[in-house]
Amino acid sequence: QIEDDTKHIEDDTKQIEDDTKQIEDHTKQIEDDTKQIEDHTKQNKRRQSSWDPNS
Repeated sequence: QIEDDTKHIEDDTKQIEDDTKQIEDHTKQIEDDTKQIEDHTKQNKRRQSSWDPNS
């Protein structure tokens, strides 16, 4: 019984590690996307200021 419990715990732990890895990958993806959005925002502001007489 203890061996079964231990096996379950190891399986759960493996699952958690896999989930954590996925979350880290997603987080990295989100950070990359955020950086892209910030870059685009900067570009758009520059573009606007070049033709917007009020800026």
